[in-house]
Amino acid sequence: MSLWRPLMGDFLAELLRHEGLGDDGAAPRCALCGASEHVRLFKCADCGQYLQCQSCCLDQHRRTPLHILKEWNGRFWEQRSLADIDLVYQLGHAGFPCPFPDVARNMVVIDAPVIHQIRIAFCKCSKSDCADNLEQLLRNAWYPATVTDPGTCATFRTLEAFRLFSVVGNINVRDFVTSLERMTDATAASGMTWIPDRYKQFHRMARQWAFLWRLLRAGRGHDKLGVEATRLGECSVTCWACPHDGRNLPEGWREVDPKFQFLYMLLLAVDANFRLKNRMRANELEDPSLGPGWGYWVEPETYKEHLTHYVNEKDISTCIAFAALLQKDTRMTTGLRVSGVGGCVCARHECMRPNGLGDLQKGERYSNMDWIWKLNLRERLESLPERLRLPLDTVEVQYALPVWHAASHNDECQHQNSLSFKVGIGRTDGEGVERTWSRLNPAAFSTKDAGTGVRADAIEARIDSHNHLKNLGQGEALQKKLILAISERDKQVAAFKDVSRTVERKVKDEWREIIKTWQADDSQPNPYIVSSKDLPSEAAVRAQVRRDEDALTETGKAPLHGRSATAFLVAGIQIEDAQRRIIAQLKGTALVAADQDNKIQEWRHALLVKIGKFRALQKIYMPGSGRCLEEHEARRDTDLPPPAAERVKLLMPSEMQADTDDQRGCVPGLLEMEERLRVAQCENSLVSLRARLHAKRHFISFKNANIVGQVHSTKARTLIEQLGERVESYANRYRQGHKALMALKGSDAYPTLRPLQPEDVRSLCWALGGGARAPWNAPGTSKRVMSWIWTAPGALDDSMMHESVRVEWCRALARKTRWCEEVLLLREEMRRVLRYLAWQAAWWREREIWREDVTVEVAAGLRAYARKQAEWSERLADFFRTKWDMPAVKVAQDLLAEEGLHQLYSLE
Repeated sequence: MSLWRPLMGDFLAELLRHEGLGDDGAAPRCALCGASEHVRLFKCADCGQYLQCQSCCLDQHRRTPLHILKEWNGRFWEQRSLADIDLVYQLGHAGFPCPFPDVARNMVVIDAPVIHQIRIAFCKCSKSDCADNLEQLLRNAWYPATVTDPGTCATFRTLEAFRLFSVVGNINVRDFVTSLERMTDATAASGMTWIPDRYKQFHRMARQWAFLWRLLRAGRGHDKLGVEATRLGECSVTCWACPHDGRNLPEGWREVDPKFQFLYMLLLAVDANFRLKNRMRANELEDPSLGPGWGYWVEPETYKEHLTHYVNEKDISTCIAFAALLQKDTRMTTGLRVSGVGGCVCARHECMRPNGLGDLQKGERYSNMDWIWKLNLRERLESLPERLRLPLDTVEVQYALPVWHAASHNDECQHQNSLSFKVGIGRTDGEGVERTWSRLNPAAFSTKDAGTGVRADAIEARIDSHNHLKNLGQGEALQKKLILAISERDKQVAAFKDVSRTVERKVKDEWREIIKTWQADDSQPNPYIVSSKDLPSEAAVRAQVRRDEDALTETGKAPLHGRSATAFLVAGIQIEDAQRRIIAQLKGTALVAADQDNKIQEWRHALLVKIGKFRALQKIYMPGSGRCLEEHEARRDTDLPPPAAERVKLLMPSEMQADTDDQRGCVPGLLEMEERLRVAQCENSLVSLRARLHAKRHFISFKNANIVGQVHSTKARTLIEQLGERVESYANRYRQGHKALMALKGSDAYPTLRPLQPEDVRSLCWALGGGARAPWNAPGTSKRVMSWIWTAPGALDDSMMHESVRVEWCRALARKTRWCEEVLLLREEMRRVLRYLAWQAAWWREREIWREDVTVEVAAGLRAYARKQAEWSERLADFFRTKWDMPAVKVAQDLLAEEGLHQLYSLE
């Protein structure tokens, strides 16, 4: 910009030069014929900035009627149309004369960037025998607004441009047409200049064009049975990397070794989106979607029939405190036909599945997708039409929680359904469906008041573009993921070896059997967690608090009938956990993933959304919180940026500075509920803290006794540091719970739960005088005292040491196994992409055959389009193959240089 500033005057002068006639003292003349006296002079923005007389201008534009013309009126350049100079464009002959032209008529043609009003004449000679008026317009690349005597058209290129503007930039029809009107004449908004309003016509044309383009791309024009023979989901863009039997799976894939069958497992993510609402309209016309179930939307008639027999259901479990539970009574649903949508995407590649989108209505507006699709899947399927049921007798279904959303569930649910412990998952995070919603949410503004058909077609167009871009991005995405996965796999394999060498082979064999038993039946003890023995789990305490609340509701003694104060408090505690997790990630010393910064930003965004929902309920359960929050905000330095999501002050009931319920500004009974939840939080945090200290003691003892050499010592120290970070995480969780508990009941209410000082967080071994080496500043053996955390109930359990090491070993094995699976999955996905493109090319080659049921011209077009699509698939496959066959070191160096990860991964 600094180089451009001195030239601003020159640029401005050139802009002004275009506004004049270029008077140099000589008479202006036509650049084509030289005429200069008593002639009208024109300038065409498309032909070039030279002068033309009226006669030359007519000759120049007989075959280009959509050029933008200006006329010199003696004082300045004025906008003109070619109709103003008596130009009549001849259809059927591409502008060349017709021996028997029809009567000239007016036509409005929308051709970005302006709206043209021109004169046209249809062909009535022998050429018109094989082309009626509609066909003449279409063959001229003009799309008619109606099939009966059209007076408005839009050019193909304008419709295609709008389709891309819509799906990429979320431009709506009204804004697009208004922009064209203003480009046609800057005074159009004032009404001084009349420009025909073609909003409705263009909306209809754009919608039809987008759907026709999807039919063309799906090969429906090549089917002899016609468009009406299109099957459900056949117009959708399918994911190339997902397994498709008969397309990209090898022969005999069903008979492979069972331990490799996960390579052909389909991973799906299901979620609900409550932003894509739709209002009821009193004056709405019947307007179905153009493709009934041919793309991503479920077949509408079948779904409507299902809804007629649908019965609202009672609210759901207390496992998750957010989404449906937290919004159950705060979501505005009055006047809505549709409260949102439910969607299904491939979990690894984020492509929407065919017929994977459906409206949420009636009781579903409050539904918890986990509850629907796991706990009651079989019952749900039995309520669906028979042809839509999943054959559970022949299909094995696993369930898991997305990585980030899992933190919103209770600990038992997290451990039972963690992706880290599921066989064959690799490093799938399961959050791809949320990233898909982020692409679709901008469409909510333009579809909230739209008709059912317009809304469905608009959202499907965006999904179509989303899936297409995801497929095209497979080349870079899979390459990058594979390089990073190989590096991380090697690191985790080495880490597991360091952990495993501390355990005897017989014990490891026993632990492997425990893992296999749990994987076969998850009702068995979970090998990845330390049991809390006689202490009630947090989930059990939450369930009991909720039952007590329900009992009060039934007797009419609950302060807010129909609401869930338990869910409100649990949500606050879970937000605190999420905040600590982000802080720990930012402070962590262990190597992090390549896209850690992006993930933290995603976590912060999701956390801010949850905090916003928490604030909405806080006004109900804590009426006095508003004043405290205002005072807190008033004390903040407004010159500084607002705090990050992990630093936002929640102001839980225990944080209100007062002594009584009324002064705290909370509804009656809320403090007692938080007290019970905080006690469970503290007791279970101590259990986890002691377990990690046990494991840390074990590995320190083994390192001191057996490991020598810099390399092995460094690896051992890294493992111990990671355990130290987990110890600190649980210590901080206890401190936060204990602080809240002391604020609620004082320091004498729970003598076994004491303040946790840094010196209290120490292993049992050196406190008792043996085992691992004590810290350099520890007191002598005669002065050592046992930390109070080892005198709390359930602490001195003989099996705790063994169980803690087992958990760390099992988790290390799981991490190593998941990364090994990830490498194998990525390589198989690369092969699947190439196989799919090869299948797609062959599919189009088969459609090059000459069809006798269409005209010669249409048959030639069908064959040319099939050839183009086949060659495009082959060229893209070659590009991907070349990209993936690059030497691994060079690829890794390029990727790491791009991401700045030289310090994270060593590729020597």
